[in-house]
Amino acid sequence: MSRPGLDTNPLDLTPDWFNELFDEIGIDAEVKSLTAKSIGTGQIGENVRFVFDYARKGENAPATLVGKFPSGSDASLMTAKMLGHYEREVKFYRTFPKVAGRITPAAFYTDYDPETNRFALIMEDMAPSEQGDQLAGCNVAEAERALAAAAILHAAYWMDETLDSHAWLQGTSMAPPPALSPEAVAGLWTGFKERYAAHLTPDVVEVGDAYAEALPRMQQAETSGPFALTHNDFRLDNMLFGKPGSPKPLAVVDWQTVGKGAPANDVAYFIGAGLTREERPKHERALLQYYHARLMEEGVKDYSFEQLYTDYRYHCFYGMSVAFGAAMLVKQTDRGDQMFLTMLRRHAAQARDNDALILLP
Repeated sequence: MSRPGLDTNPLDLTPDWFNELFDEIGIDAEVKSLTAKSIGTGQIGENVRFVFDYARKGENAPATLVGKFPSGSDASLMTAKMLGHYEREVKFYRTFPKVAGRITPAAFYTDYDPETNRFALIMEDMAPSEQGDQLAGCNVAEAERALAAAAILHAAYWMDETLDSHAWLQGTSMAPPPALSPEAVAGLWTGFKERYAAHLTPDVVEVGDAYAEALPRMQQAETSGPFALTHNDFRLDNMLFGKPGSPKPLAVVDWQTVGKGAPANDVAYFIGAGLTREERPKHERALLQYYHARLMEEGVKDYSFEQLYTDYRYHCFYGMSVAFGAAMLVKQTDRGDQMFLTMLRRHAAQARDNDALILLP
């Protein structure tokens, strides 16, 4: 087989390629023809939908599949290589079956070439599921779906020491130091402030400055909270919400930043950026209680709600570094600018509303 994304333009994949794949993975079908069309506006990877016309179609033959491949942007390619994004996403699907497939699209084919840093994922098409909208935010019912998925993710490998056996997984004892030091991340904040100065209010700058100044100490500080498998970009744009009756009410995608980390980090990041500035304070505590209850249902013990809330407050700054870091490292787009600024403002408000500045070391 050719290797789409590695030695083949994925838009040029042929019926024969898919017939060979289907034969290998046990799908009873013969593809007569197909169409391939780029979808979405990924910042780090490019997505393609494949629609099949069959000469023979067995019961398990998919009408469509979605493929994910390297970005066409040189800046995004460099970022993905520096941060290990492509290798990590492929290995996530291969390594963590208690999560992959349960709260993600099923993966039919995965490939990664460390020499060229090119990759391919051929996945279940979640249509007619709808992608979340980071700018618009979500309602409480959608937030509960996301937090139920977060509980499944975190409980699956809660305090699991085997996570440390994976050098490719962020935050493990075997993983190399982060490609960006805390000082370098703080430097991105300085550049962000200069680029977007006209769009930043003093209250947002004050929170960002305090966080950037504390970042090196936060990196060095020992945390006593629990660890688990974490997504680290757990936000609406990376979620596909199923229609009523769908087998998966929610599918989480874009696992390029998966790692070993604090579960509350995913929760604070989602709630802070996923609900609007007006709606978050109304529902924040109830949503935290909902997540905590789902976590207990999934078998987690000895993690009180009070500890969760303290961890939540401490980690609500993380979304700011994602916003200003991504804005300075990936290809710049109008929607990207709007999204990163919106996320930054929401997380700054989240930190203020929860009196989190006093927790900075």
